[in-house]
Amino acid sequence: MPTSEIFAGANSDFGGDPITRTRVGDPIQEFYGYKTDGIFQTQAEIDAAPTQAGAKPGDIKFKDLSGPNGLPDGKIDAYDRANLGSYLPKFQYGFNLALTYKGFDFTTFFQGTYGSSIYNANRVTLEGMTRLFNAGTQVLNAWTPTNTNTNIPRAVSGDPNRNARVSDRFIEDGSYLRLKNLTIGYTVPADFLKSLTQGNVQKIRIYASGQNLLTFTKYSGYDPEIGNRSGLDNANLIKGIDYGQYPQPQTFLCGIQVGF
Repeated sequence: MPTSEIFAGANSDFGGDPITRTRVGDPIQEFYGYKTDGIFQTQAEIDAAPTQAGAKPGDIKFKDLSGPNGLPDGKIDAYDRANLGSYLPKFQYGFNLALTYKGFDFTTFFQGTYGSSIYNANRVTLEGMTRLFNAGTQVLNAWTPTNTNTNIPRAVSGDPNRNARVSDRFIEDGSYLRLKNLTIGYTVPADFLKSLTQGNVQKIRIYASGQNLLTFTKYSGYDPEIGNRSGLDNANLIKGIDYGQYPQPQTFLCGIQVGF
């Protein structure tokens, strides 16, 4: 039975190819691209590997997974693209805690996800070396004949091997635990307040609160809680792709609550 496929996430600044694929039977908008197998160190390795147009020592080695007949065919092409993971977590969680002691009160809320993946498209521009400006410091560790112990491919004009193509090279663990809210307050004792204000003020509470104070994650980007990006085709199918959206802001608030 034929199935339709919906591709999304293509952007010339981030490799040009679609980043997600949605089709019947698979999770919605799975990341879709090539699987990597290290870096070619010698021409002999390239000659012994499946045909990979443009490959030279220092280029990314991609896996030969399939061909027109569904079996590896000895060359790297679009048939070798595969599902690379999903932005959908295995589970999401949250917990809060509220404590009081004498006049003090303390409330906190944590949230997080486990088992999600993020396509860090920022790394395409910072590490991909597809253009001659705005590269990250990672490219200082690019492969050379005297610097072979690296996961950054060689620096070369035009990217003839398409090292920056959509691949698991840019897939990262998106799991995180975040201290989302924290509030600490102190309520002035009623008896003291009554004598101090002659009963004119019934309650004074002083408090301080903060949002997004701490985040525990292995994700290397700005924020594992990826925001949405509009303006692209099928914008609803690009969740989990980090194009450099603005991260969740960290905010602080202090105040006094007075009751009469």
